[in-house]
Amino acid sequence: MVKSLNRREILERMAVVSGGAISLTVLSACEGGASVPKDTKNIKLKVLSRENLDLIADFADMIIPDTDTLGAKSVNVHYFIDELAANWMTKVERDCFIERINSLDRSIKTKHGNTFSFLSRDKKIAILDSLGLEIAKISSDNTNKNRPKHIYLELRELIIFSYYTSEVGASEELLYDPMPGNYKGCVAFSDVGKTWSI
Repeated sequence: MVKSLNRREILERMAVVSGGAISLTVLSACEGGASVPKDTKNIKLKVLSRENLDLIADFADMIIPDTDTLGAKSVNVHYFIDELAANWMTKVERDCFIERINSLDRSIKTKHGNTFSFLSRDKKIAILDSLGLEIAKISSDNTNKNRPKHIYLELRELIIFSYYTSEVGASEELLYDPMPGNYKGCVAFSDVGKTWSI
């Protein structure tokens, strides 16, 4: 059974995860109650190609890997992102998103001789670090504020949103207390141990 969250819960959780910066695609998905079943064996992809899906899945696995809780790839955030792209992005946003994923995939193949999925962990880390530096460089350049969001930044946003609004992310990775106790204004993080979900 798929548990879907209501719009308010998703917005509150996303605001916590992203520091308040939420894209229109994510807001639209919140309104529609996007979800993906746990069993994905028979799911037909809606707009992403298998190569797109694999790239997003492997990025998700590097960004939020399995630890003592399931990671982003294990909770199927890549299928959720396919759902978001199909049903909550405009055609222009979707076409641009897919083209930038394809461009990223081509760039990785050209520079490293293989797809991201088949590279060593060290090469994957180096690629993510390099993409992070590109984002930092673009962020410090004030000359063109009208350029689209860097694809890695958009993928990270979608992966983090998808993970922390999933059942595992919201209930196992984050702490959840439906009836919080009294207010304590200053508590050492070491006393809490995790960030709390809303």
